[in-house]
Amino acid sequence: MNNALLPTISIPLEIDRQTMRDVLHGVLHSILFHRLFGTIKPQTFEVLDVTMPGISHPETERLVDEKVDAFRKGVEGGGSKRGQIIITISEKRLKKNWFSISEEEVPWEQWFVVYHSVLNDV
Repeated sequence: MNNALLPTISIPLEIDRQTMRDVLHGVLHSILFHRLFGTIKPQTFEVLDVTMPGISHPETERLVDEKVDAFRKGVEGGGSKRGQIIITISEKRLKKNWFSISEEEVPWEQWFVVYHSVLNDV
């Protein structure tokens, strides 16, 4: 499937660098909470006086923390005031060929979390 045909959701964030980690953490957990299928253990996060849903699963929490930290380091290390995280939601489907069966990931939705630093950063 062509990525241009995927439904896309854009979340623009204009926040300072001090709150970037907490906000990105909450937003990524909220996206995964609403898009992961199966049995999940819910939890909530308080981010800037807003209660956000999340997933209480050690591997998911570790992955979100790693991605947020890598993004934060990239933005701070490069001196950039902009950045973007793309989350592609996909499913695994069986792909049948003449002599074999394999799995392929088929994307069905993309989320763009676009970060822009506000001017009062120090």
